[in-house]
Amino acid sequence: MWKKGIVILILAAVAFLGYSLYSGKTSSQPLKVYVIFQEDEGRILLEKFKKKANQPYEMIRMSSGEASYHLLNIEKTGIDVVLGGPADLHEQLKNKGKSVHYTSYMANEISAQYKDKEGYWTGMYMGALAIGVNQTVWRQDPQLASLPLPQKYEDLLRPELKGKIEIPDPETSGTGYTLLASLAQQRGEDEAIRLMQALKKQSSSTTFAGITTAQRLAVGDVAAVVNFLGDQLRFKNSGYDINSYIPPQAGWEIGAVSILKSGNNTTAAQKFVDFVLSKEAQTEYMNTAFSFPVLPNIPVNPLLTPVKLENLLVTYRFDIAARHREQLLNSWRLVK
Repeated sequence: MWKKGIVILILAAVAFLGYSLYSGKTSSQPLKVYVIFQEDEGRILLEKFKKKANQPYEMIRMSSGEASYHLLNIEKTGIDVVLGGPADLHEQLKNKGKSVHYTSYMANEISAQYKDKEGYWTGMYMGALAIGVNQTVWRQDPQLASLPLPQKYEDLLRPELKGKIEIPDPETSGTGYTLLASLAQQRGEDEAIRLMQALKKQSSSTTFAGITTAQRLAVGDVAAVVNFLGDQLRFKNSGYDINSYIPPQAGWEIGAVSILKSGNNTTAAQKFVDFVLSKEAQTEYMNTAFSFPVLPNIPVNPLLTPVKLENLLVTYRFDIAARHREQLLNSWRLVK
């Protein structure tokens, strides 16, 4: 009799397992996500995914430099997905064996230039470096009012701007590293380091993250900055008097998504990647982040309509930026 009871229990367990596997239900285990762009933007996407897939989540906001340190130096992070941040970060994760191959069905819609050819990361947005100017501060400063607005990096080295500009730190900020790496690929390492150090000496400080640079520009702590255009437009959209200009041969980013080997929720991670690459999510994100979509046929935010991308450094290589990261940062540290 007891044997019959055990058989019944086993059959019930097998039936339940089969239901779990084929019912399409998502695990109740939280999906753990490092978000490398702004917290509110990440929350919007994750909340939509939570409702759509009935999937709980845990979100940790980090700068690109922080995430790079944690993910490359800690063996078992328990993080499932890295969302956002320049593609060179995702290249590092791939090169160090920290991420796993996953080619979403949505990746077929995305141009080859915006994704890893081996399928370890896929782009979800594109952004360009820009010089941002707080025009109110500029007009009210007697030393700056008669000067033309800066249109190239060297314009930020004018003596009248000493202590009135700001750049993000390339060691902690993906924005700052994109600036350094793109200059190195355009001009050579030595000239790039010289220009970056000159900009640092000209700056009131170097900020931990690119968004902080934009915040300080918006509230008038500085007159001009270099960071990603989307961060500047975020504050322009809120009413701040910010002018943005993409300088010649400007660096740019592909904001990517990848799945980590150390995660515990691979199935949910794959579903999440599918979701963030969907037209629905792309459209939602573009309307809040002021970035360029990587999917075709998605209208850009109206603030991006007049932006000309001809100035971008079209030869910029994310794989080279990833491979040369430590070398470039060591050179940056050595120069005082």
